Amino acid sequence: MTSANDTTGPGGIGGSGYDLEALSAYADRGRTPAIAAIDGNPECVALLDSIDRLGALTRDLVAEDAAAQPAPDENWIRALLDTISREVRAGRDIPFPGTGEDARYVVTEGAIRQLMRETGDAIDGALVGRVGLRIVDDARAEVELSISVAAGRRLDPIAAEVRDRVAAALRRSTPLEPDRVDITIDDVHVAGSSATDAAAPTTAEPGSEPR
Repeated sequence: MTSANDTTGPGGIGGSGYDLEALSAYADRGRTPAIAAIDGNPECVALLDSIDRLGALTRDLVAEDAAAQPAPDENWIRALLDTISREVRAGRDIPFPGTGEDARYVVTEGAIRQLMRETGDAIDGALVGRVGLRIVDDARAEVELSISVAAGRRLDPIAAEVRDRVAAALRRSTPLEPDRVDITIDDVHVAGSSATDAAAPTTAEPGSEPR
């Protein structure tokens, strides 16, 4: 089920045999009829969840401005999905401290990236673009997120909320302590376009210690 445009490798996303186009079509069908190779693959499920959230955002934008045509830029959406499909790859296993050979608990880099993406996307007015993660000594994290903010919303409060919630999610759900969480606002999303903010990309407290 892979295609010539597939960027996920010969085995498709997560080795499932299905590429981004196939997963997008599966999401459009409401994930029916069920495909076990997709539903049982964590990387595919993570990407499907992102597709669902992006679809909901697109519908909300058009509903807010019914006169705006066409729908949000398909090239922008495709570029974002390509980014997500690369980031959901499992990557390294990060062990939780205090576990031994008989009971070893780990979380993958891909799962951590997805956690941060879901946390940011859950904030009203925010949409996560790129997720950069650098792990030091399996104990500390340096994070760089790019986000798009809904038109008409104040930028700094949303960036600060994304930073704080992502830092809290890392502490709560992973073995990592965030050394820093840098947020760059590089886009403003509106119905019918993906207009980039006229100002230079704005960074919320770069290099600052997350609260």
